[in-house]
Amino acid sequence: MGKLIAVSAVLILAAGLAPLRAEEFPWCVKMDVFTRNCAFTDYNECATIAKNAEAVCIHNPDYKPPVAAAAQSKPRKTANPQR
Repeated sequence: MGKLIAVSAVLILAAGLAPLRAEEFPWCVKMDVFTRNCAFTDYNECATIAKNAEAVCIHNPDYKPPVAAAAQSKPRKTANPQR
């Protein structure tokens, strides 16, 4: 019971400190229909909290992975002077 209270307190504090914006992490702990915390970068971290809170770990439906820098930059065309 103590673990559940501690986990709940951490989830509530983390939710209260986060600014209102799109979620940035790929994994969420889903407590019930209305409550989820999407502050997890990997599945193992999410699953550990979910297990202690008697919840489930799900993919974040709002997560948009960052665009790779390589995909953003286009290679420059180099001049190939013929002599």
